[in-house]
Amino acid sequence: MNAFLKKIPGFRSGKWWKALIASGFYLFIFLTSLAILFPSVPTLALEKVEPTNKSSVSITGKTYLNKPVYLLKDNEITQSIKSDSNGKFYFALNDLKDGNYTYTIEVCNSEKRDKCKSENILIVIDQTPPSTPIIALPDKLPDDSEGEIAIKGVSEPNTKIIAAVSDNELPTTTANDKGEFEIKTGLVLGTNTINVKAVDSVGNESAVGGVSIDFNPATYKVKVLRVIDGDTIKIEGDKVVRYIGIDTPETVHPSKPVQCYGKEASYKNKELVEGKEVKLEKDVSETDKYGRLLRYVWLGDMLVNEYLVREGYAQSSSYPPDVKYQNKFIEAQRQAREEKKGLWGDICTTPQQLQASPQSQPQTTTSIQYTEPTTTNTTPPIQPQTQPVQQTQPASQTSGSYTCDCSKTCPQMSSCTEAQYQLNICGCKARDADKDGIACDADCQ
Repeated sequence: MNAFLKKIPGFRSGKWWKALIASGFYLFIFLTSLAILFPSVPTLALEKVEPTNKSSVSITGKTYLNKPVYLLKDNEITQSIKSDSNGKFYFALNDLKDGNYTYTIEVCNSEKRDKCKSENILIVIDQTPPSTPIIALPDKLPDDSEGEIAIKGVSEPNTKIIAAVSDNELPTTTANDKGEFEIKTGLVLGTNTINVKAVDSVGNESAVGGVSIDFNPATYKVKVLRVIDGDTIKIEGDKVVRYIGIDTPETVHPSKPVQCYGKEASYKNKELVEGKEVKLEKDVSETDKYGRLLRYVWLGDMLVNEYLVREGYAQSSSYPPDVKYQNKFIEAQRQAREEKKGLWGDICTTPQQLQASPQSQPQTTTSIQYTEPTTTNTTPPIQPQTQPVQQTQPASQTSGSYTCDCSKTCPQMSSCTEAQYQLNICGCKARDADKDGIACDADCQ
């Protein structure tokens, strides 16, 4: 045996390391010869093809290099190709319609299709859009513009839901296994159009469904563009807002002169709200007879209407049915009068209030007599404003303050001033039957 080995190249020297190298070489030659004489079945690895809504897909895979690969449909060869130097291959399928397709991929050792390996692959083409989602709006909308609503809906299970409110797209959500979903969103003032559509797993989109809803909450935020006077402002949208429940001296009335403390009230209102974001709160009425919005105005936690009365820039003035905060305003006015703030101080004086019997009461209304106001550091100088007061005072009349008594009828009032006092200060609504803000119309208009 040793003599035989010494005749083989690599073993003749008798050195062990040369013999080891020779053994490896001869083993390689032996195995290669076996592979040529008795080829094995090639390997085959296919990449998964996900369902799609496109009409063209590709099938890719890997096997041995330079091996013939066949694409079969119903046992018929439709395409053939050879794997590249890396063993990769690629088939393109075009013009596929909606449906499921089963193909067979076969790789062989030779074009004689011997020693082959095959695998089936499923192609799913889904071009059917999901149904349009159905949504239901809540029964009650928020009273505040900052509130949200929850919109519930039903769609095909596990579809992605895309919604938009007035062209503002909302975060997407996904329907659960039952097809249920919920969308939360805020609303803008006025008409809101809510659109919704469903998108399935392959990208098919449903038709867009939608509803419209008018949103007019009791409270909402706006920016004040300009202050018109002490109790009137202009807001974004070029709308005019009249403060509810108060009245400040006139400064811009077309038929009345500038009244005492009117400019101070306007400047204070401007200082408080002009150019700022405020919250408007509706009571009952939407607008007054002039088309102005009737609102309470909030600056943060401060009710501006009440502040103007409490600091003596305005009087409480009740106009039913908008009387939600009227008790606040009446109390604020009482405090302002006691502390002689603003128009209740010495800057504006009133004539003696009449307390004559009904028979001797002249049919004229009393008004504030205007004197030159004292300027402060926060308001510009005011020119003297005077308005004569025409009154007839019978000798029997005396001066003094009125006492709230809602049981008094119009003929029992000592004057129109007292009638207006009973309405505005005391809240005696029966004195204003037609709800125009003027007490005892028959005697005082």
